[in-house]
Amino acid sequence: MALAQPPNPASTQTKAAETVLTGSPAPTLAEQEALLAAYERVDRAHRDHYVTLAASARDAAVAPAPPPAPAPTKTKTAQKQPSKTTKSTSKSTSKSNQTTTSVAPPSGAAGTVVNFALAQVGKPYVYAKAGPDAYDCSGLVMAAYARVGIKLPHQSEQIAARGRQVPSGQWMPGDVIHTSGHVAIYIGNGKMVEAANPSAGIRVAPVRGGTAYRFL
Repeated sequence: MALAQPPNPASTQTKAAETVLTGSPAPTLAEQEALLAAYERVDRAHRDHYVTLAASARDAAVAPAPPPAPAPTKTKTAQKQPSKTTKSTSKSTSKSNQTTTSVAPPSGAAGTVVNFALAQVGKPYVYAKAGPDAYDCSGLVMAAYARVGIKLPHQSEQIAARGRQVPSGQWMPGDVIHTSGHVAIYIGNGKMVEAANPSAGIRVAPVRGGTAYRFL
C-alpha cells in the first residue's frame, strides 16, 4: 500500500493562483489552513537547517591567535660603585709668612754681623733708636757693625757713603743694602734683615733692589 505524500505547498500555491487568475472560486478555509501549515513546515525545516549550518560554521571557525605579547625589556640597574676618596697624606706647609732663612750664617766678622741682626728680629721699630730694645734702619746696621769694631754713623745715606760698592751678582752676607732713605743687612739667598717701619718692626724680608756696600 503506497504511503500518502504530503501536499506540495508550491503546487497548492500555484493552483490557488490559477484559481484567482481564471476567476475560479477562492480556496476554502481548509485549503488555506493546509497551505499555511505546509509553509510553516517548510519554514521550520529551513530554519532548523540554517541554525545547524550556522552552529557548524561557528564551531569550525578558528579564532585568530592573539598577537604575541612583547617580550619584557630587562632594565639593567646601574650599580653605583662606591666612590673611593683618596685622602692626600701630604701636608703642604706655607712658609710665605715665616721670617726664617735657609742660608747658613757666614763665619768670621760677617757671621757676627748677620747673627746679631737676626737676633733682633721681632723687636719694634722706633725712629732714631739703636737698641737694645728697639731700632730704626740705620740704628740696626750701626749696632750690628759695632759688634765687630766698625763704627758707622746713625744715618742711612752717610752709611752708604762710607762703604765699597759691590757689583750686582757679587753680594755676600753682611753687605749693607742701600735704597733711598733706607739701609738693611744682606743675609744671602735674596733676603735681608731690616728695621722696616713701626707696623712691621724688625723682620727678614726679600731684597727689593738697591745697591750693596761692603765694610769687611
